[in-house]
Order: sequence, then C-alpha cells, then structure tokens
Amino acid sequence: MQTSAEARRPRIAIAGILHESNSFSSVKTPLEDFERGGIPRGAQVVEAYAPARHEISGFLEGARRFGFDAVPLLAASATPSGPVTAEAFEALTRELAERLKAAGRVDALLLALHGAMVTEAYPHADAEIVRRVRAAAGAELPIVVTHDFHANIPEEIVRDSTALLTYQTNPHVDQFERGLRAAGIAARVARGEVKPAQALAKPPMIYNIRFQNTNAEPLRRVAEESRRLEGEAGILAASVAGGYQY
Repeated sequence: MQTSAEARRPRIAIAGILHESNSFSSVKTPLEDFERGGIPRGAQVVEAYAPARHEISGFLEGARRFGFDAVPLLAASATPSGPVTAEAFEALTRELAERLKAAGRVDALLLALHGAMVTEAYPHADAEIVRRVRAAAGAELPIVVTHDFHANIPEEIVRDSTALLTYQTNPHVDQFERGLRAAGIAARVARGEVKPAQALAKPPMIYNIRFQNTNAEPLRRVAEESRRLEGEAGILAASVAGGYQY
C-alpha cells in the first residue's frame, strides 16, 4: 500500500536527441549515425549515463537528490556532421513521442537537446522536437530543456518549453551541473512549488566562435553574470547562448 509521501512522488520522464549540425557540410547525418554507438532506451539510459558527466547524468542524479522517480525514454546522439536526414529526424521524434505516451502518468519531461540541430526540413530542429512533444503530451506537461552553449534559440522553443537552460561554460565543463539544475526545476514545477515564466533577449550581435571562451573576455564577465543572477531570489536559471555559426 502506498504511503501519502510515495503517492506524491513525481514521475519525471528523461530523454535526449542531440546533434550539432554543420549546414555548410554536404555530408548528411542519417539514422545509422545515431545507431552506430547504440541508442540507449529505457533502463539502458541509466546504465549509459549514470556514471558520466553529461546533462542526462545530471537528470538522473536529480532523481536521487530531489526525490522523484526517473522514467528514462531514450537518448540518441550522433557525431557532429551535416544536416540530419528527414528519415532520421522523423524516426527519432516519432519514437520519443510514442515512448512518452507509453510511459503512463508522468509529471514532467527533462529533455536534452543540443540547440544547433538542422535537418533537411527544419533549420531549428530542436524547436520542432519540442513542438511535437508538446502537441503529443498536451499543454499542461512541464517540459524542461537543456542546450549546449553553442545553441541558436528561436522564440518558438521558448514558447513551447516550460524552462530552457544552456551550459554556462565553453569549453564545456558544466553539463552535469546544468542537467542537475534542470532536474531541480522540473521537480519543483511537478510539485507545484514554482511556475516558471521565460523571457528571451536577442541583441543584434554575434561573436565569432573563436572568441567564445567563457574563461576569457569578452564572454568571461557575461558568463559570471549569468551565474550571479541564479543566486537572486526568484530566478531559477539564467543562460547565455554563444550561438553556432555553422
């Protein structure tokens, strides 16, 4: 028989579809590239990521620290290359939606996306993934998304997600920590403790990728300020995306 505490324990789905796409490359990224190293599904996600320092690892650690049951769906990734083929994109997003529906009651979804996926049909493929998940799951499901620092963020993904966090470092050394913060936000939303509101600012500038080291100027102070903001009352996350020019 369930105790009242167990009955209140959130069930949070965990998934990822990640690719950094170079739209200047003529070499497409097919489904086979995602399958080459194997696509962990279900309990395999825990086996593959629990020992790592990935944002999905942070999601899984969050289940232990923040008291929710992780419901792993799938975690697909491929080596950076040219745009993802339509076949691969459709297969992966369809499977994600199907696995989410088959998971039964879930109180939130933690979704790791790169933020720079381009497909044959969608220049902002990550936003299209979130749009489809939102359409499949309904308007009420909290969806907390993580992105690489090299993310190109459109208004659409901010509209369709509940919260979106990027890495705060380049070179990337904080994937685990950002995943953990995302997990904490998802747990609080699932329990009704917070109701995030998001805002996106896009100043008309771009820094060449050569100058996106967050340990050096001009981005060092920007990265430091994003971390400082997260210490202020009422701010759940503050992210600055360096963008991906390719």
